Amino acid sequence: MEPRKEKVSVTATPAVRWALAGGLAVWTALGFTPLSRPLPLPASAPDSEFSAERAMVTVRAIAQRPHPVGSADHDRVRDYVLGEFTRLGLTPTTQAGIGTFGRYSGKAENILARLPGTANTRPLMLAAHYDSTKRGPGAGDDAHAVAVLLETLRALRQSAPLRNDCIFLVTDGEEDGMLGAALFMREHRWHGEPGVVLNFEARGTGGAATMFETSTPNAWMIRALRRAVPAANATSFAYEVYRRMPNNTDLSVFKQGLAGMNFAFIEHPEWYHRPQDDPAHLDLRSVQEQGNYALALAREFGAQDLNQPHSGNAVYFPTLLTPLIVYSTAWVRLLAWLTLFVIAAAAQSGWVRSVRGFWFAFVLAIPVILQFVVASTAPGVSYLLEWPLVGVGIAFAVWMTAPPVIGFGWRLAVLLLAPAPSFLLIAPMLHSLIVALGPREGGIVVAVAALWLLITVSPQLKLVV
Repeated sequence: MEPRKEKVSVTATPAVRWALAGGLAVWTALGFTPLSRPLPLPASAPDSEFSAERAMVTVRAIAQRPHPVGSADHDRVRDYVLGEFTRLGLTPTTQAGIGTFGRYSGKAENILARLPGTANTRPLMLAAHYDSTKRGPGAGDDAHAVAVLLETLRALRQSAPLRNDCIFLVTDGEEDGMLGAALFMREHRWHGEPGVVLNFEARGTGGAATMFETSTPNAWMIRALRRAVPAANATSFAYEVYRRMPNNTDLSVFKQGLAGMNFAFIEHPEWYHRPQDDPAHLDLRSVQEQGNYALALAREFGAQDLNQPHSGNAVYFPTLLTPLIVYSTAWVRLLAWLTLFVIAAAAQSGWVRSVRGFWFAFVLAIPVILQFVVASTAPGVSYLLEWPLVGVGIAFAVWMTAPPVIGFGWRLAVLLLAPAPSFLLIAPMLHSLIVALGPREGGIVVAVAALWLLITVSPQLKLVV
C-alpha cells in the first residue's frame, strides 16, 4: 500500500511576513485615498479656461431664493438667464408649452441658445434646468449647472470656433417631472438634431463630480471622455446601478432619442432640496469639476463628425494610479475564463502536492461562478469581480506552488503586487455607496464589499498570521 502523503504547509520567513503586512497597509492607505480633485480657478484665470469663481456670480444671482415653476422668482431667474445669453453674444429664445413625462404633466418654459460652428455635422447639446423646489434656493440643484453652461459658453467664445454647433438648453419644470425636457423632445424643431447631450445635475451640495449615466451604445462617448478628461471620475458600476433605479433626470427623457451622458455630485444629501442648498454651502471644487467636464467635452465633441455610426458598450473605471481605464464589454467573458483557468490550475497544483489550503479554491468558486452571471446581466459591474479575482488567483497560485518557506524573491514581489486590483477598485467605492444608497441599504452593500475585499487578500493574510 502506498504511504499516505502528509499535508504540506507553506509559511514565510519573519521578514517576508513583515513585508506582506507592510504591503497590505500601503495598499489599504492607497485604496482609501480619494482621487485627486482640481482646485477652483479664480476669476483671474485665463479667459479660455473655466473658472468656478466666475461661475459663482451666476449661482449667487439665481439661488437667492427658491424659484419653483409659477413663482415670481422663477420669472426673475428666467429673465436673468436670457439676459446672460444675450450678454455673451447669442440670441436666446424661449419655448413655452405643456410638458408630459410619464404621470407628470404641466407648464414649462425652456430657454435655448445656439453657438454656430464652422462646419456643423450635428450639434452637441449642453443641458441643465433652472427651476428649483419650493423648499430650497437650488444652488446645487441646479443653479450651479446653469452657471456651468454660461461659463462654458463664455470660455468657448474666447477660443477657436468649434466645428459643430453647440446648443445650450436650460430646461424648466425638471423638479415637477422633467416637463421641460419632455416639451423639448416632443415639440422643438431642434429635438432630433443633437449628436450627443451632456446633462448636468446634483443631489447635494458638493463632493466629486461624477459621470454616472450614459445612453447606449456608450463606448464611443466613454473614449471621448477619457481623451477630454483623462482623470475623469466615471464607473460602469455606477451606470449599471443607476439604470436599475427608479430615479429620473432630464437625461431620462433625452435618452429616448439621443445619445448622452449625465454628470452630478452627491455629497451632503441632507441639504438636497433644503434651505441649505444655497451658495454658501456649495463646494467650488464640484463646480470646477463640472465645468471642466463641460468645456473639455464641448471641445472634444465639437470637433468630431457626430454623424458617424456607433456600436458597443464599455467597461470603465478610474484608479488612483491610472487615468480612466476603458475597454470593450467584449473582453468581459475572456477575463472570466482567464480567472477560472488560473484558479483551477492553482487548485490542481495544490491538490497534487497536497498543500494545506488548496480548499480555498472552493471559497473562490462562488465569485468565479458569479462573474459569469454578471458578465451576462451587468457587464459594467464585472471589473469589481474579475480584476480582484485575477489578483487573488495569482496569489493563490504562488501559495500552491511555493516551497515550504517563502523567502525574498519573485514570489514575494508577486504577493505584494497581487492585492492592487482589490484595494484600488473595491475600497474607493465604499464611501460612495453609503452616500448614494443611504446608511441602511448602502451599509449592507458595503459589508458585502468589505467581505469580498478580505477574501481577495486571504493568501497574503494566511502567510502573515
